[in-house]
Amino acid sequence: MKREKGKWEGAERRRYPRREVYLEIYYQHLDDFFYDYAINLSHGGLFIKTVRPIPVGTELKLRFAIPNCKEVIETRGKVVRVVKPEDARGHQPGMGIEFEMLTPKDIEMINMIWEEDTKAEEKAQK
Repeated sequence: MKREKGKWEGAERRRYPRREVYLEIYYQHLDDFFYDYAINLSHGGLFIKTVRPIPVGTELKLRFAIPNCKEVIETRGKVVRVVKPEDARGHQPGMGIEFEMLTPKDIEMINMIWEEDTKAEEKAQK
């Protein structure tokens, strides 16, 4: 992969592998609070399914929990991509959020999703 002027080129433009999820996510911009679902997640960000996306460049406070984990991830992110309902063309409407920063503990919790997927795949093969 090659990056030029903020864009990834090639068949896979993402920097981090993603997993499909269905996570409740709470996010805040200024004094407005929102609740939707994230439908995929990576170490770099997530995609929130919503029919009311916030404009690209908007910074958000994010709060979400990983299944089977007692702790909550609280971080900041920025809207980097918007898919409006009228432009969805077979895709989910919503917005791609890039994390500003994750702590080592946040990364450990996100890794739990990969571990659960691996265990499920191994169990299915037996």
